[in-house]
Amino acid sequence: MARIVALSSQVASGHVGLRAMVPVLERFGHAVIALPTIVLSSHAAHPHVAGAPMDPAALESMAAALAANGWLTSVDLIMTGYLPTQSHVAFAARLVQHIRHLSPAVTYVCDPVLGDHPKGLYLPAETAAAIRDDLLPLADIATPNAFELSWLSGRQVISIESAVAAARSLAPASIVATSVSAPDGRLATLLVEAHVACFTSVPQRAKAPSGTGDLLTALLAGQLASSTSPADALASASAWLEMCLAASGTSSDLALSPLFSAKPVPLSLTSVDA
Repeated sequence: MARIVALSSQVASGHVGLRAMVPVLERFGHAVIALPTIVLSSHAAHPHVAGAPMDPAALESMAAALAANGWLTSVDLIMTGYLPTQSHVAFAARLVQHIRHLSPAVTYVCDPVLGDHPKGLYLPAETAAAIRDDLLPLADIATPNAFELSWLSGRQVISIESAVAAARSLAPASIVATSVSAPDGRLATLLVEAHVACFTSVPQRAKAPSGTGDLLTALLAGQLASSTSPADALASASAWLEMCLAASGTSSDLALSPLFSAKPVPLSLTSVDA
C-alpha cells in the first residue's frame, strides 16, 4: 500500500477531480490524502453549477496540520489536477517541494489541467503559465491532453510523431499524452520517455463524459504506486478507461462501476520509432 497525496477539484455530484481519483486509488489499495482546490455542486457541463475555490490560506493550514500529525512523511506519490488560480499553483509547488524534502523518493504526477479542443484555455492565461513555468518542471510524470501538450510545448500537435517531439521538449522525464489524433479515426494515448515511446489507440467517440483525464491519470498513478512499469500501467489504464466510457454511454457523467468488476485485458501497445 502506498501513501498518496492528491490535490484537485471536488464535486458533490459526478465523477471528476477527486471524485474520480480517490475511488481509483483506493481500488488499488492505497491510502489517499485528498485536498480540494475548489468545491462545486457538479462539473461545469451541467446547466446549474455552484461552489467556490478553496482559500489557499486554508489549504496551507490543512497541509500544516497534516504535516504536524506526521502524515506527510513517507509519501510515495503526489498528484495534482485542477488548480483554479495562480495562488493555488503556488501552493501546489510549495506542497510538492515540502513533501519531497520529507520523502525524497516521492513521485510527482502532474495533470496540467489547462483546456481542451475546441474551447481552448479554460483557465486564466496567467494561471496556465504558472503551471507551465513553476509546476511542470517539478514533475516526474505529466499527463496533458493534445491541446495542453501543444500549449505547454509551443509546438503543433497533430499526429503521434508531433506529439512525441512535443513531449520530449518538456521537463518531466515521462509524458503520457492523451487524445492524440491517430490514423483511421482513432485516438492515441502515448507514453513518451527519453528513448522510448509507445501508445494505445481506440476508436474516436463523438462525445466523452467529463472526468476522463482525471480517471486515466489516477489509473496510471495507482498502478505506478504499486510498482507496475509505466508501459504496463498505460496498457491496463487504457483498457479500464474504455470499460468506464462504454458503461457511461451518452451521459456527461463518468461511470466508475467497471473499476470494481473483473480486471480488463490490457490494450495492445505500439512502439514509436525513436
